[in-house]
Amino acid sequence: MKKKTNIFVTRACLIIGSILVVIAVLLPFLWQWSVHSAAQKMQDHVRIIRTLIPEPQNAVIEARRDNNMSILSLDGTDYIGILEIPRYASSLPVGANWGKVSKHPCRLGGSIYDGTLQIGGTSQKGQYDFYREISVGDAVYFTDMEGNRFSYTVTDICYEKHADQTALQRKDAALTLFIKNVYAFEYIVIFCSPAN
Repeated sequence: MKKKTNIFVTRACLIIGSILVVIAVLLPFLWQWSVHSAAQKMQDHVRIIRTLIPEPQNAVIEARRDNNMSILSLDGTDYIGILEIPRYASSLPVGANWGKVSKHPCRLGGSIYDGTLQIGGTSQKGQYDFYREISVGDAVYFTDMEGNRFSYTVTDICYEKHADQTALQRKDAALTLFIKNVYAFEYIVIFCSPAN
């Protein structure tokens, strides 16, 4: 009886071990597929947003009575615009509301109209995956849902342990992007000023 129990336990351990090995092998592939799928969905949303908003026109920050940004809802997600960084062929939809887990960049706070907009995302593929190459002088564009296209230049890049308001606010920056580097447990903060 004891011998049968030992054989059963051995077989059970082998089966469980085999299952765990298969899961360990499949997890990276499933994660990559999930990331690729999310990136593809973001690009689909960018294309849809472009068809629904007016033809983009160059705009500049100027005093307004109302700094609220228009919102467009797609598949249950509210968007405020499109962020473009042409050097890296990057066009990203920007969510209206910050959340702990998001598959696209989102507004943490502020408005494009008064030079206080803060947009955060991660370094995973499909979001700010260009984070290693971005440099001072790069062009950045933000197009709102009314077709206003604002032009910026990256003026400074900092590395921070936290993305709090102390790290994100700078008087000379009209647009702040921040990236959670999921591999280094740090935030890359990119300050942008209006292009001349």
